[in-house]
Amino acid sequence: MSTDATRPRLKWARSQRFRLTVKGEEGLRAWKARLAEVQGQGKGAFDTAQAEWAKGLGITPDDTPTITELAATPLRVEDVEKSFADLGMSRQAVKDSLSRLYDAGLIEPAV
Repeated sequence: MSTDATRPRLKWARSQRFRLTVKGEEGLRAWKARLAEVQGQGKGAFDTAQAEWAKGLGITPDDTPTITELAATPLRVEDVEKSFADLGMSRQAVKDSLSRLYDAGLIEPAV
């Protein structure tokens, strides 16, 4: 994986899959631990925990579902988009989320 300063631009090839990096896996573990801490404390506690976790990684709270979705297996943009179809998440919103996760070093193109 390249450093953040030399990270190549993302290519949106139809067959391109994305996976979590080591940093992404660590971030996801941290999110799950934080989520367990606030479980049962209500939506306010959840929202605060999510915002703090995301800020620490340089992403937005809206990126949480995307990073969680990529935990199991490398996925294409279309795969992520289908996963969130019921939420009304647009293709552009998926790409924006993937871009933020990539820029933060949490995901990378799967080879």
